[in-house]
Amino acid sequence: MALPSITSAYSSNSGLRSLISQFMSIERRPISALNSQKASMNSSLNLYGEIKTRVSSLLTTARSLSDTTSSSVFNARAGSSSDETKITTTANTSASTGTFLVRVKQLATGATVQSTGELTSKSAATSSSKVAPGSGTIDVSKSFANAGFGSTPDGTVTINGQVFTLSDYSTVQTFMDAVNSDVTANANMYYDKTADKFTIEQKSTATDLVISETGTNPFFAQAKITAGTFSGNGSTGIQSGVLLSKANFDTALTSTTSGSLKINGVSLSYNTSTDTLDNVLSRINSSTANVNAFYDSSLDKVIVKSKNTGSTDTVTLADVTGNLLSTLKLSGATPTSGTDALFTINSTASGDQISKSTNSFAINGINYNLKNTNVSSYTDNTYTTVTVKQDTSAVQAKISDFFNQFNSITSYIKDKSSVDITTKTRGPLAGNSTFTSLRTQLFQKFTEQVTGLTGGDPDYLSKIGITLGSGSIAILSDSSKFTDAMASNSKAVENLFNSTNGIAKKIENLLKPYVESSSATRGSIIDETKSVLSSRVTSLDGRIKRMEERMALKERQYSQQLYKMQDLLNSTVLQGNQIASMTNSLASYYG
Repeated sequence: MALPSITSAYSSNSGLRSLISQFMSIERRPISALNSQKASMNSSLNLYGEIKTRVSSLLTTARSLSDTTSSSVFNARAGSSSDETKITTTANTSASTGTFLVRVKQLATGATVQSTGELTSKSAATSSSKVAPGSGTIDVSKSFANAGFGSTPDGTVTINGQVFTLSDYSTVQTFMDAVNSDVTANANMYYDKTADKFTIEQKSTATDLVISETGTNPFFAQAKITAGTFSGNGSTGIQSGVLLSKANFDTALTSTTSGSLKINGVSLSYNTSTDTLDNVLSRINSSTANVNAFYDSSLDKVIVKSKNTGSTDTVTLADVTGNLLSTLKLSGATPTSGTDALFTINSTASGDQISKSTNSFAINGINYNLKNTNVSSYTDNTYTTVTVKQDTSAVQAKISDFFNQFNSITSYIKDKSSVDITTKTRGPLAGNSTFTSLRTQLFQKFTEQVTGLTGGDPDYLSKIGITLGSGSIAILSDSSKFTDAMASNSKAVENLFNSTNGIAKKIENLLKPYVESSSATRGSIIDETKSVLSSRVTSLDGRIKRMEERMALKERQYSQQLYKMQDLLNSTVLQGNQIASMTNSLASYYG
């Protein structure tokens, strides 16, 4: 008869690994317990860190309200002007409250230098109005028929005796190019797309520009230029957007490539073949020369204004290489000196005149910014009123911040020390008298009487409209009472907070031990508590590390023992199989 094979659930490697894992799970239970303790302690560390942050915020605000120095929020000042087009103002804590009548006779200005004459005096003519119909512009790259004129120009034009037939040119631009390159015509013609105007000017100075035309729709008529003889520049000005080498200056540039100049000692370079006048002016304005330079087309002059102000201010200019400043008629130009601001405060006497080199300055804690003059003589019956008052909005904002920080810490402690009766869940601060007592003391300081004040002055916060509302939340419950108190006796409100026994002073003294160390050897209450917890966490880390090392040894021991058992089991199974095989053979043989 056949014998059954001997098998085992642990004859495979996977079975052994599962068995080892079960053993180790039991062995690791003490480590899991330590990790739970560590997690709880780290949670407490985070909790105390949050408490410290909130206490510190309240302490900072309390200190601000208990401050009795000149920088106290109760000394904050608000400045206002009766006419901000003339003067704007602010005030700092050192400013005295009051009303100041300011008469401004002159503003501070910077030095100015400008071209000594027009940059071009060549005879010229320009369109008297926009050329294209409506809001359109002329496209000079197209033919006369398609360029955008009101009617298609035709016929001929004669410029200084040279005749040009319009039908000979495929585009408006090729026509202008032909004029500009013709020696006999001796003229330049160009189109300003921004202004939608054509200009034609003589290339040489001291000669007239003579133009005439023929045709059903003559060109100059369509370009809004009256044919005839022109003397003078016709207010065309310089082409500031074309290359310097091609601009229509009276004085030719000696350099056809690079050049340089100095303004207030600052060197600036230019290239006549790549730069326009607009480029150079922009480069000047963005440099450290501390000036603003611009081209005034109505004057046909370049004007350079200092960014500084004052009677001692000036501007220095010099060509270094090339002659751009000379070409701009700035070389040798005499700067107009700057001026000082001249004004009086609460006076109509010229002998009380005050002089300042800038338009923005401070006098006795009041910051003035002069925007415009308001008198021609100090005896004029005009002035701008500057008023400085206590900044009650800053005081109220600081007190509101005090409420917020007070509510933040008291509500947080309440939440973390609560006990849920239904679930029996205790908050992490439940039973912690250190912080539940802090919350109680905060309410006590907030609501108790302030002693040592002048009789009749408010000695409770409730007397200026500040109370504890629903849920013990500090609020400004009566804003009108607060406003009235600030208006009638702001010093009394200040004393309620920052006197020796003031609310803010008492809360400051209460909170300091919690977040500030009392000596070089001892930290604050919260820091000492965190230090103890941190030491415990470090100790737990050491214990866990040592236990993990023992677990690794234990796991190797289990593995060695069980694998030996597996080998014995495998040998036993093999022997059993061999015996069974022999038994089956004998049975068969004798069967």
